Amino acid sequence: MPELPEVEQVRKTLLPHIKGKKITKVEIYLDRLIKHPTPEQFIKGLTGRTIEDVCRRGKYLVLQTGSDQKLIVHLRMTGSLVAQSSKLEPPAYAKIKFELTDGVTMWFCDIRTFGTLYLVTDADCYIAGYETLGPEPLTVGFNPEYLAPVAAKSRKPIKTLILDQTVIAGLGNIYADECLALAGILPTRIANTLTREEIEALHEAANKVIAQGIANRGTTFRDYKDGEGNKGDNQNHLLVYGRGGEACKTCGEALATTKVGGRGTTYCANCQH
Repeated sequence: MPELPEVEQVRKTLLPHIKGKKITKVEIYLDRLIKHPTPEQFIKGLTGRTIEDVCRRGKYLVLQTGSDQKLIVHLRMTGSLVAQSSKLEPPAYAKIKFELTDGVTMWFCDIRTFGTLYLVTDADCYIAGYETLGPEPLTVGFNPEYLAPVAAKSRKPIKTLILDQTVIAGLGNIYADECLALAGILPTRIANTLTREEIEALHEAANKVIAQGIANRGTTFRDYKDGEGNKGDNQNHLLVYGRGGEACKTCGEALATTKVGGRGTTYCANCQH
């Protein structure tokens, strides 16, 4: 699933192509992707509107289409938003077509069709996963003073806790493994056993791996592409994720794998404590 760096890269690459463009026509090829309102109301509500800005919150893309309206998109596992010339053929797995002015078409594509789209007008729809998001890495609200009491109250494994989007918005399986490796903390450690120093290390590591992911244009293993259809490069810079059995880049020991909360997890038993 695209995580914060991947969705941020989609936002950055879409912005110059679609900001200020008017939506002239919308075609939906798979109705169930539209979660609010009805597909007919979705088309009517967007047609004639101008995309005023392209924002992001956690793993959600937010297209502002007026002071009273926004299009919220959750890419989930294999969703993508791509802008291209209207003269080009539709990309693979195209499910929704947004025709824009100046010869631009934006496509929502999805191989496994788990993505969701919401057209929210005057806050007429409550999106649980969106409304309850916690602070993001690289923001003022995400700091050791916030994280320490949250961890102190939790008996969950630390990886499970930081994957909770109400605790930290935007972290997924890739970047959770990476920040725990960088901080030197075992993913299975119970959250309330972390010391203040470890909390500070975790905070710093989360900021570093997210910043690295953004700088490297996201992580692509299979399906992820940005708003221009390009792959990311961060997969070439990962410490542990997807490297089970390979040598730890710090100590040379073979990286171990396990499951934490049902999620595949890679770590170094020598470096992480």
